[in-house]
Amino acid sequence: MIRFANKRSLVAAIVVVALIVFLVPAFVAYRYTAPLQRGQFVTHPWRGWAFAWAALAVPGNAELKTSGMALRKAAWLFKGTAVDPREVQLLYVPKGKPYTFTNAIGGRAVTNTVVPHYRFIWQVQGVVDTVSTRSDTVVALLDYATGGVLYDVRDDLRASDLVREPTATPHPSGSPQTELKPAASPTPSGTP
Repeated sequence: MIRFANKRSLVAAIVVVALIVFLVPAFVAYRYTAPLQRGQFVTHPWRGWAFAWAALAVPGNAELKTSGMALRKAAWLFKGTAVDPREVQLLYVPKGKPYTFTNAIGGRAVTNTVVPHYRFIWQVQGVVDTVSTRSDTVVALLDYATGGVLYDVRDDLRASDLVREPTATPHPSGSPQTELKPAASPTPSGTP
């Protein structure tokens, strides 16, 4: 026969274990998703289980499995342009539904909708040198599973936004000469 004090300890232990099992996926989802999505796992911790299931069901042949892979793809995508990708964040999106977001570009708000192949998208944030020095501009969305480009900020930039300002470079004679930097090149095809 279990004494009363031991029964209370056992019940308390079961409650603690149940809470841990219930909350751990929410903490994992909170840790790995973009800051703008973290609140949903705090206010609705059961969504952490859907995140955990999606993470376990990631296709084995997914192209961009890590943030490092996604950042390298973004760096390759924007090489030689006015766009400087600086950070990637994981977005967890509803299954089979379009994802809509609003981006601040050069003082204007631009809304776009993308349709990912899987529930995870890499959001690439960075700077568009010709428009702003803010590093929180979404410059690309990359599909986790296929590695495809779902969104490219250059599609929302005006032609004037893609041309860099002339810079003065010293000339061997001592007088500065103006050198024009190239405008952004078209989006390369293929993968790195």
